[in-house]
Amino acid sequence: MHKINQNKISSKVLVLFICTLTFIYSIPPCFAEEKKPDTSLDKAAKTTNKTPSQQKPIALTKQHKEDLKHYLTAEQVKPLLAGPDDYLMLVKRYTSANSKGVAILLPEWQQGATNPKAINYLRNILPSNGWSTIAIQPSNKPENYPSTAITVEEQQKENQLTLDDYKNKLSTMLNAVMNTAKEYPGIVLVIAQGNNAALLVDLYSQEGSQRPNALIMLSSYRQSNHTLINSVNENFARQLASTELPVLDLYLKHDNLIVLDKAPQRKSFAKQEMKVYFRQRQLNNSVTGYYPEEELLSQINSWLKAIGW
Repeated sequence: MHKINQNKISSKVLVLFICTLTFIYSIPPCFAEEKKPDTSLDKAAKTTNKTPSQQKPIALTKQHKEDLKHYLTAEQVKPLLAGPDDYLMLVKRYTSANSKGVAILLPEWQQGATNPKAINYLRNILPSNGWSTIAIQPSNKPENYPSTAITVEEQQKENQLTLDDYKNKLSTMLNAVMNTAKEYPGIVLVIAQGNNAALLVDLYSQEGSQRPNALIMLSSYRQSNHTLINSVNENFARQLASTELPVLDLYLKHDNLIVLDKAPQRKSFAKQEMKVYFRQRQLNNSVTGYYPEEELLSQINSWLKAIGW
């Protein structure tokens, strides 16, 4: 009898042991020991190790150059060395029976030599009208321009230093292009946009600069600080009126607000100085900043014919 009871007790103990093991191994994960969370330093270290080093964005001028080399044939893209700087020219020879000359196309800073607003159209259409074209990929807009200085005097000083450096490079580049243009027969015509057009007027008003036979400006103006915008554009208008260079001043009905505001001033000063061979025209456009192609070509041809070309 005593032995039977011991067997029953042993059986109960065995069952209890089995139940205990079953309970232990069936504990849900949420009751398990929590994993120690990563500290912020650990996360930062892991992120630093996994994240590749970030590359700086490619300069806009370099992007334009790479695009030109990639999409255009080597026959059209020509290198140009001007001092320590190198540029790209897009050259197309005239395709008409007679050559009228060379049209040098200079887009606005920040824009490419195949800018669709006007430059690329003229680059492709003028050869059939007797003009060899040389489109230039200009330097990028100067860094830190306009100045962010606090006082107007400091802004003027910093802007002058920045633009003097830019104009020196622009002058060197244009002189190199002019030397290339002399390899072609006929006169030399420069067509320039925006701020670059205004800076060319400044350069051409100085003694010793190589001037073309005529200048065509597209939506020209001078960018500057808000407090200086009136004075710099008035100076631009006076320089334009005093230069002997024949000038065609074109702008759009839907254009940059500064262009629209300052265009009448240029016309007024030109009349006061009785500037010869100056014409200003506003062209109607449907898309802001884009020149109507046929009207643009018509205005250029009629003006050139009026001054004997």
